[in-house]
Amino acid sequence: MPQPLSGFSAAARCGHPLLMVVMLLGMSLPVIAQQSERPDRFRFNADLGHTRDSNYDRLPDDDPEQITTGTVGVRLNQTLSRQDFNARAAVTRYRFDERDELDTSTWTGGLGWQGNIGSRLKPYLSWSQTERLVDRAEFEERDILTDETIRGGLVYSLGPHWNIPVRAQRLEQEHSNDSQTALNYVDEQVSIGASYTSDRNSTAGINLISGDRGYPNQDRTRPEDIPERDDLDYDYVTVELETNWVVSPKTQLEGRLGFFERDGEANDGSGGYALVEARWKPTYKTGLTTGVQYTEPPIGETSDSPSEIERLYLDLDWQVTPKILLSSGYSWANSSFDGNALRNSRTEELQVVNPLIARYQMNEALAFYLRSTWVSRSSPLDEREFDATIVKVGLNLTL
Repeated sequence: MPQPLSGFSAAARCGHPLLMVVMLLGMSLPVIAQQSERPDRFRFNADLGHTRDSNYDRLPDDDPEQITTGTVGVRLNQTLSRQDFNARAAVTRYRFDERDELDTSTWTGGLGWQGNIGSRLKPYLSWSQTERLVDRAEFEERDILTDETIRGGLVYSLGPHWNIPVRAQRLEQEHSNDSQTALNYVDEQVSIGASYTSDRNSTAGINLISGDRGYPNQDRTRPEDIPERDDLDYDYVTVELETNWVVSPKTQLEGRLGFFERDGEANDGSGGYALVEARWKPTYKTGLTTGVQYTEPPIGETSDSPSEIERLYLDLDWQVTPKILLSSGYSWANSSFDGNALRNSRTEELQVVNPLIARYQMNEALAFYLRSTWVSRSSPLDEREFDATIVKVGLNLTL
């Protein structure tokens, strides 16, 4: 089922708060920087990171851990006869100071094609795979979660203002640890919609989505937060409304609202998701982004299965000089967990503060960056409370 922010949803699915922070940082690179980037055929990036987690084992008594990460990645873009191709790959190595048995490597990769057939048809096809660590609150041993996604579709243009998008997607999620494979699933969906673009590039659209999710190994032992006997498989239908309103050259408003109906045993009933985001550039050197999100994940998407997630965020950007970009941000997320036979209902808060994100563009090809983050989760369960600091330095080489 589509979610209001794909990146945030992927992070929320993984159940790893620290990873969610890293992913959100990657997605929140300032708008000013994005606008100044030029098309490139080759990009290389490398970074080193250090994390201090106050309660890595998620026990009532704090047991800290220091984690060092190193990442290298490449991305290739090529256009041939109005056909755009891209490929990317990255590897991250994790090293633990106190728990070297958890040392591991993860990778991400993808391939994509976006084409043009005449003036009306725009087909596309992509494949991606990501790996990430599962949070210790969910599983105390090493477990790597892999998402493999295949997307394809066709956008048919009816003229300068109207488009008809047709899409298909297949998502397969797998756990590396045998004890968690009951949560492996395959999600397949198709959709058709209509969108309108105004002369000022404001857009509005509607999508009708139909899909199903199946858990092929759900008869195996499940995590204790997941109902033991209820069938996790379900079909769903979603109606989604989306808009991006260009209020002025300095102000944009984005909105997304979805209503879904799930037909299953553990996952049954109706619900929705929503996003409202505002982007404002008071001057050509400064920018502000703020938003509100709401989602209702299905049971079995993660082992702790929150029933609702609410999030507020605010990001500030300042282009100090043509070469120096500074940013900072704050987000607050509230996760609600329904009670069942194995747990009481509860709510948890996750706060993320980015005191400083800095980027120095040495020249057209080479840029250096620094990211600093503080994370804190509060919960009625002592074993789920923790705070962490993350510092990451890296470089981007664009040719």
